[in-house]
Amino acid sequence: MADSAEATGLTTPGFSRRSLIRGAGSLVAAAAAGTLYSGTAAATVDSTAWTDLRSRLRGKLVLPEDSEYGEVKALFDRRFDGNAPLGVVEVAQPQDVQAAVSFARDHGLPIAARSGGHSFVGASASTGALVIDVRGLDHINVDADQVTVGAGVTSLAAVTRLAESDLALPIGVCASVGLTGLTVGGGLGADARRYGMTCDRLVAAELVLPNGDTIRADATTAPDLFWALRGAGGTTGILTSSTYRTIRATAKDMVRLTFPGDKAARVLNGWAQWMPTADRGVYASVLISADDGLRCLVRMVCPAGTGAAAAADLSAAAGVEPSAADHRTLDHLAAVHDLDSGRPRPGSIRVAGSDVVAQLSPAAVDTIVDVITARSHSGGSGLVVAEPLDGAIQETAPDATAFPWRAHAAALEWVVRTPNPVDEAHDWILSANRAVAAFSSGAYLNHVQPTDTMLRCFAHNFPRLQLVRQTTDPDRRLRWGING
Repeated sequence: MADSAEATGLTTPGFSRRSLIRGAGSLVAAAAAGTLYSGTAAATVDSTAWTDLRSRLRGKLVLPEDSEYGEVKALFDRRFDGNAPLGVVEVAQPQDVQAAVSFARDHGLPIAARSGGHSFVGASASTGALVIDVRGLDHINVDADQVTVGAGVTSLAAVTRLAESDLALPIGVCASVGLTGLTVGGGLGADARRYGMTCDRLVAAELVLPNGDTIRADATTAPDLFWALRGAGGTTGILTSSTYRTIRATAKDMVRLTFPGDKAARVLNGWAQWMPTADRGVYASVLISADDGLRCLVRMVCPAGTGAAAAADLSAAAGVEPSAADHRTLDHLAAVHDLDSGRPRPGSIRVAGSDVVAQLSPAAVDTIVDVITARSHSGGSGLVVAEPLDGAIQETAPDATAFPWRAHAAALEWVVRTPNPVDEAHDWILSANRAVAAFSSGAYLNHVQPTDTMLRCFAHNFPRLQLVRQTTDPDRRLRWGING
């Protein structure tokens, strides 16, 4: 990492070395603890000011007194239906983002961006904030081996358009999420071991900073911003468009293996030993569920024609034969739909959290399985999914992007579906975090939970991120999930 602001690119317009350094030490100390949605308190805005903002938009401003307010502010997860943003700007062009951000700056308002609306903490309908809904920025432009998309484009919309040219992008297993949100949080998925995460394919982005300035960030222009856009979430500004290097769309073998629940530890141990040796085109995740008795499922995505051999290799490594197996060959787009088929639908409730482990030792595996087993015995609902972090993900240095987990074995996602009550689900996930704390290095930002801190999500990259944020958002007006 470069030592000076000049070397890191923060001397581009809108940045200064003095503003970068001033107050950084106190910010790092304060944000290590981390709080959810701290920052500037909302000011009172009179009707004349709102009318003026409306006149400057090609899109639409929706306020609490408008009949469509409840529908417009609603997120994917109905837990957050009670959130009460000050207003929602539905943008129709990038200039609307700039107008809304400048308005918020002038009136001392916090701001929150909304694209897919999948935030596990309801960040994109933050109470007291001006929400900037970018779903109207839905352009997709394919140019040779690159694609430029508006910030409102979902992962599914992007890969559907790319499939027309036999191209694709590495995306997550939930295709309905906003591609921009997935990118800035990292982007783990079935193609990550071969091509890197979604953020690793990012070439450039255009965004509006909290002061209202529009800026382009890439490897040579504002490189510190570009560094932060690859893994630091919505900490620096509101994106309007992103450009990516594409990959070839190829047919996949989709394999699902069901194992006896009492063999879950052997399966997870075998997976941990085998996964780093597997062909990089192979993706496999392990799901262990407490629902309706202990269950263990392995989901695999492999190059067409290799699925049977990969399944046999995994079973041999685990020393366990599956009790059931499903194997089909699909084109790339159909494979995306297949992976997404079991994901939650709009209006569902889903509580989640995460841990990242450097190694899945036998002791770590036993602890993970014990957590799910105890949950099953208690009659509670819950599951854990282990996803690999090896292959091409590790070809990028741990400090080369804001995503810090480049030398780790797996990301663990803890999930409770349709929880009742929600607080009990959060408590159980926190107990799971505590149980594996001896093996955990931190959290994966795209699975953020209310108690996560900046330090837990960014680890060794946290100090540099704080320096960038001190320049881009010194007043902490962006509400994105964790603040401080």
